[in-house]
Amino acid sequence: MKFVDTVSETLQWFPTFMQWNSEDEREEWAELCALAVLHAHEEKPKRRRTKALRKQLSAFVADFSKLTPADQAFLFIPDPDRMPVPAFILMAESEGDRETTLRQIVQADAESLVRPVEVDPFTTERLGEGLRSTRYWSTADDQLMVTVRYGWRAEDAGVDLCLYMVWNDPGHMASYADAVDDFARSLWINDAQ
Repeated sequence: MKFVDTVSETLQWFPTFMQWNSEDEREEWAELCALAVLHAHEEKPKRRRTKALRKQLSAFVADFSKLTPADQAFLFIPDPDRMPVPAFILMAESEGDRETTLRQIVQADAESLVRPVEVDPFTTERLGEGLRSTRYWSTADDQLMVTVRYGWRAEDAGVDLCLYMVWNDPGHMASYADAVDDFARSLWINDAQ
């Protein structure tokens, strides 16, 4: 079984499950994340603040499997006072032409009424050469959104890999663009047997 792992040690990225075995498991995970996030921002977080963040995180990840058919997810929590941003990972057996597949993975040719999709090469030490795209688009009620996608073909593992995040605040995304790139560079494929 292959899965994506990270060597990132920042207290901003937290692996989470797409489905939970029990509510207790989800609550325990949320408690650990809340404590880690708050300790990174405060010397001694109040119990009430920890409980509130735990509840928020638990509710946020409760239905991930209903949102998207992703294989894995991480939560990006740079600030305990803002909504976390999920980072979803999709993985599939490599097929077809590499360049064509990578362009599909990052939605390089998707329509965007707001502005053209920005596509750049993106290379990491562990996953090799890939692509990164940034796509600005509007919802039905005219809210500006931005999707950031990374795509690689991991030849050694025989898989195509996509990491993507959807932001409802382009300014928030722009302020954390370097942190997201750093996280993408930290990923590797763990081929657990």
